[in-house]
Amino acid sequence: MRLRATPRLDKGKGAAKKLRNKGKIPIVVYGPDFEAEVYSVDELELKNVLSEASETSPVILEIEKDGETKDLEVFFKNVQHDKVSDRVMHVDFYKPATGHKMKINVPIKTVGKAIGVERGGILELIHMEVPVETLPSVLVNEIEVDVSNLDLGDSVHIRDISFPQGMTPLLHPDETVITVLVPRGLVAEEAAGAEVEVEEEEMEPEVISKGKKEEEE
Repeated sequence: MRLRATPRLDKGKGAAKKLRNKGKIPIVVYGPDFEAEVYSVDELELKNVLSEASETSPVILEIEKDGETKDLEVFFKNVQHDKVSDRVMHVDFYKPATGHKMKINVPIKTVGKAIGVERGGILELIHMEVPVETLPSVLVNEIEVDVSNLDLGDSVHIRDISFPQGMTPLLHPDETVITVLVPRGLVAEEAAGAEVEVEEEEMEPEVISKGKKEEEE
């Protein structure tokens, strides 16, 4: 995805308000080994990019200055919205250092239908995103986790998930990411069913015992 950006000379709330009145949104770009730079982008173009991009999607900023254009590969860091209108007010972009790892949240996507869900359980995604440290070159839009074999009460932990080489999760290996909850009503039904089975097992020997006595007589 590409987004055209123009350097802005004026800073401050007043200058930012004037930009927004003209359909422009102020942005800032920063990162390690990169001095912060401020630009403005077209509001409509920004909306289109935001509708398709995520935190893990690289965006190419086309910087237009003095008749020349240079490209910067950046990532969305923070998007500020107006509390009332929800209009985008300001965007922070992060530019990672070449060859260095960056910290970012990667979305988790479940694949398949869990056995436990078919039996009446509820699939709960405890962590919709996982914080990771990764090289930009191996960054993915999402991590897929197959939940097909999860039964009632089963869980997926960080240690069970395969991350790309060069990507390290920042959560503890025992941290639960996905689980299949057992509804209270289902627990009660299973408990009642178990009691009936126990009662039937206890009654069966008595019937056999009476039969033996009748044969002896």
